[in-house]
Amino acid sequence: MKQIKLRVVSDDGVEATISTDGSQGGVEDYYAVVSVDGFIKEKKVYGIDPVQSFVLGLKLIEELTTDKRIGDDDDVAITPGASWRIEVVED
Repeated sequence: MKQIKLRVVSDDGVEATISTDGSQGGVEDYYAVVSVDGFIKEKKVYGIDPVQSFVLGLKLIEELTTDKRIGDDDDVAITPGASWRIEVVED
């Protein structure tokens, strides 16, 4: 499997990255590698197949960045995360 690497970018810079190449951490334990600025660095997220590990890694990014993306001010017309984007990293 060819490596897939994405980064989540805000106006402040890279907020998170996730990558997978189909590597296994044991028998039928596949993992994706996740980093979230200010929280975790190169954490392996395991799943029963490459798809599950990648989805669980994206869910972790979603959970750890919620406060920055959604915000807590009801008076703000635009959600802070509206300007965030997902980019493919080409190595």
